[in-house]
Amino acid sequence: KGGRFSEAEPLFIDSLKILKMHLGDDHPDVAGGLHSLAKVYQSQGKHDLAEPLYQESLKIRKQRLGSDHPDVANTLNNLAALYLALRKFTAAEPLFQESLRIRKR
Repeated sequence: KGGRFSEAEPLFIDSLKILKMHLGDDHPDVAGGLHSLAKVYQSQGKHDLAEPLYQESLKIRKQRLGSDHPDVANTLNNLAALYLALRKFTAAEPLFQESLRIRKR
């Protein structure tokens, strides 16, 4: 798998700052940036940093795109996968189920 996540991390952080500056804190593109940075953190095992970013991304996406949007399903799935990696099975299951429900539509 590999990856150069330590090199990517500051680039994602800078990108997120620029998005927020130009689009505002609750723009769907900002949610995408939060999601991407969360994935970088998760890939590095920095779960404590990834979780709040996934949660914020999910909040923005639900508010701005609607609860049944495919991007919401993607964030739900990745947050659930994070919880699964942390062995938080009761937190992961409903998120996986909601993601699946959205994707079946």
